[in-house]
Amino acid sequence: MSFSNKTIDLDFVRMDLSEHCVIATVKEGVLIELEHIAALHEVFAEYYSDRIFGYIDNRVYQYAINLSPELYNSRYPKMVGIAIVCYTENCVKNANFEKTFYNWPFGVFISLEEAQQWIATLMSE
Repeated sequence: MSFSNKTIDLDFVRMDLSEHCVIATVKEGVLIELEHIAALHEVFAEYYSDRIFGYIDNRVYQYAINLSPELYNSRYPKMVGIAIVCYTENCVKNANFEKTFYNWPFGVFISLEEAQQWIATLMSE
């Protein structure tokens, strides 16, 4: 099945989809809850049901995550890992704290290019 790049704009996130990667930019001030994860999983099911992919959280804006066990344990089966791209030192600290809650590949980066390279490495393993 061929894949064409697509942008999806939901009320809380903009998602840029490519063949093996989702780059998500959550909008300013959002509190990520289980219903947001469910909405992401709907997109994943539609576009990535037959392929593995990586997820890049492009943290351009400030938002919060409800770190409930249900949320951080709800991993989409075909997702190889999560990369967080940070633009401030505070974001890096927060992302490294979040990393302790996840039990799958989770990387923190300071550039989108580094995150994409890491996802590509995970895809080839």
